[in-house]
Amino acid sequence: MGKLSTQFLKAWLAIPRWFRIFILSAITIYILWSYFINGLKNIFKLDTTSLIISLVASGIILLIFKKNSEKK
Repeated sequence: MGKLSTQFLKAWLAIPRWFRIFILSAITIYILWSYFINGLKNIFKLDTTSLIISLVASGIILLIFKKNSEKK
């Protein structure tokens, strides 16, 4: 592994796990939502309503993951 990739890995692992899951799921939901609603050609146009929907859905997924991962 190169020096730059090692630094990126250390930076990525320094981010809390819940935040990494939230960001990755928000990006995934945004891309899927844009694909199904607007089509493939409009995926990379930033639409605020789609972004808000993605953030809300990602937050719900994060709460579900957190609830299911708690030890009983």
